[in-house]
Amino acid sequence: MTLYIAKPTSRRNIRELANTIRKLAGMYNEKYFPVVEFLEWGLPQMDSLFTPEIVSPGEMKNEYAVTYPEKHLIRIQEDVYERAISGSGRDRFTIAHEIGHYIMHQPGSIALARSLNVESVPPYKDPEWQANTFAGELLAPPHIIKGLSVKEIAMCCGVSLDVARIQLQNI
Repeated sequence: MTLYIAKPTSRRNIRELANTIRKLAGMYNEKYFPVVEFLEWGLPQMDSLFTPEIVSPGEMKNEYAVTYPEKHLIRIQEDVYERAISGSGRDRFTIAHEIGHYIMHQPGSIALARSLNVESVPPYKDPEWQANTFAGELLAPPHIIKGLSVKEIAMCCGVSLDVARIQLQNI
């Protein structure tokens, strides 16, 4: 089986990156991070070649969204995009996850490896873990959620209960 392996990155470093993005967006202390607006306006300011592409669900058979850093492109299913605009925590997370791939996994930062076992890749080298961690840290960072309940985090940060739980466990 072929696996993708990313440059080793700790939760602490991913948290710092997400906080930097929040600061650059002028949203460091805001509970609800406007991830769709950041996709449309923030990323193009960071990378003038970046373009989000919203596609019909039929164009992407088994994926909600895909990132192509080398093409300066994130493709998102239209239904995912629309639900994210409406505040769906799951779909907001999907977009934040793809933004994480775009920022952290530029060409040259990902390697292919042959392995018999997915578990042989430690989380800090797993690009999916890294993108998930980035999404959680961007949408529900510790300095915002400290002292809140899981339900309060989900409501005010616009994330799912699962993401709220994970973020609370990782303060």
